[in-house]
Amino acid sequence: MALHRPNSTRLGRIAAHVDRCKEDFEPMATTKKAAENESTTVGRQELSKRISQQAKISQKQAAEVLEAALDSIRDALQSGDEVRLVGFGSFKVRQSAARKGVNPRDRQPIEVPAKERVRFFPGKELAEAVLKKK
Repeated sequence: MALHRPNSTRLGRIAAHVDRCKEDFEPMATTKKAAENESTTVGRQELSKRISQQAKISQKQAAEVLEAALDSIRDALQSGDEVRLVGFGSFKVRQSAARKGVNPRDRQPIEVPAKERVRFFPGKELAEAVLKKK
C-alpha cells in the first residue's frame, strides 16, 4: 500500500495566499494578570506591602501590624466575642447544626456533627465598593 504524498505545488500555492503572518495576531494571555476577567489573590506579603505604602512605614512594621491585627481578631473569636469593623464588616462565631451526610467512598449515610464556624458579614460600605459599576 502506497503512502499518501502531499502535492508540494498545491501547498506552495496555499502558503503563498496567506496574507497574514504570526506577528499580525494578538498574543494570547500568558499570565492571569493579563486576562481581564481573572482576579488575583492578595496574600499577607502583598497586603503588608500595600499597608506600608499607604501608611508610609516600613514593610516589616506593616507586617507586624497586620499580624497583630489578625492575632487580635483570632483571640477575640476564640473567646466567643464578635469582631465588628464599622464600614468593613463583622466576624462572628456561629454554631452549625448537626446534619446527615453521605460518605462518598461507600455511599453510606453518616452523621456530620455540629461545630462552630467563623462567619464574615460584609458591611454596607464594603458591599457597595465591591459592586461592579455598569
